[in-house]
Amino acid sequence: MNPLRAFSGADERLLLAVVVAIGLALRVAAMLFVGHTPESDELAYRAMAASLLAGEGIVDNMGNRAMYNVGYPLFVIAPVSWLFGDSVRAVQLANAVLGAVSVVLCYCVAAAAGAGRGGRLIAAAAWALYLPASVYGVYLLKENLMVPLMLGVVWCALRLVSRPALSTGVVCGVLFGALALSGNAALALALAVAYALMAAPVGWRRRLTVAAAIAALAIAVATPWMVRNLVVLGAPVLNTNGGFNLYLGNNPAATGMFVSIGDTPHGEDWQSLRALGEVEASAILRRDALAWIADHPGQFAALALKKALYFWTPPIHEGKGPPSRIESMVRAAWALQFFVLAGAALACLAVRRLWGPRLTVLMLAVAAYTAVHMLFYVIFRYREPIMPVVCVLAALALEALVVRRVFPSEPVALASRG
Repeated sequence: MNPLRAFSGADERLLLAVVVAIGLALRVAAMLFVGHTPESDELAYRAMAASLLAGEGIVDNMGNRAMYNVGYPLFVIAPVSWLFGDSVRAVQLANAVLGAVSVVLCYCVAAAAGAGRGGRLIAAAAWALYLPASVYGVYLLKENLMVPLMLGVVWCALRLVSRPALSTGVVCGVLFGALALSGNAALALALAVAYALMAAPVGWRRRLTVAAAIAALAIAVATPWMVRNLVVLGAPVLNTNGGFNLYLGNNPAATGMFVSIGDTPHGEDWQSLRALGEVEASAILRRDALAWIADHPGQFAALALKKALYFWTPPIHEGKGPPSRIESMVRAAWALQFFVLAGAALACLAVRRLWGPRLTVLMLAVAAYTAVHMLFYVIFRYREPIMPVVCVLAALALEALVVRRVFPSEPVALASRG
């Protein structure tokens, strides 16, 4: 007898609840046992939330008013701090809750991709158990919010490819607006959504109506912040780090990974650039980055490929200082998880029954998010927001290649049902 076939809907929901509980427990355990003091970007996000709650507007710890993405301090840190005070633990717990929500969303994305019971639960379990998902929850960083928002957009894209309902477009637009405020790189998922609308079995009027709804809602969510920046900074920008980040990734000293502005040709005059204001400094750095790209197209192309390799480099790097025995074991387990998930995700391409619009949506999401980082620079944590999609791809392949053989009567994902 096939035990999966014997599961009822209630049994599946119970198993999902167990998986979510395990994922939440791992994230809380990381809070308790991973020693970490907020630093760098975390301090900026905390200062932004604190200044907002103090009635001083949104200002980071260096005096910038829009250098960092506002979404995470606005939507997570500020509400949590208002309720529980200036508590790092409370924000970490909020990150853990976002992680639990993301586990459920992995299940939903796998279902929208056509996965059967096994694939849906494997996708959820993969993200629940993926060690960096727990460890990074300790850090007060925007990636914790980007993960559920990006999963929501991917779910919308998968729904749109078969049933492009206006309501789905509305949800997608709100999510894109939140991502515009939280992490600009995730806007690259627009490529997957655009493909989904193009591949949907509907006429152009429906496609354009849904696309217009997505754009209108995204603009509506982001506009208040852009108007604020127009008033405060004189420019309707989402943030002022675009030129800064582009320059760090494209200058004579660029390596593909993050380099300090002090190690670039603008290191000597960075303080004088800052004195010109955030908007002007960003514009100058953007201009110089584009000039370097135009003058060195070959180096730019080679550097872009190097960034893609760095982005998907297995986690074999070392942390800060000599690792403890436990840290070494965790890193080894992390590397094993990464190899299994990445290998299984690539295996989707070899499973012909998975080929179709939904697999293309998932692959485009991964490719587009990678491509954005080929333009700028790479920090290893930047990969984490797209890893849940890798988990879904891996689940689809594992279900097709393993579950089907162990339980032949269990339905698995098909190329298209829409």
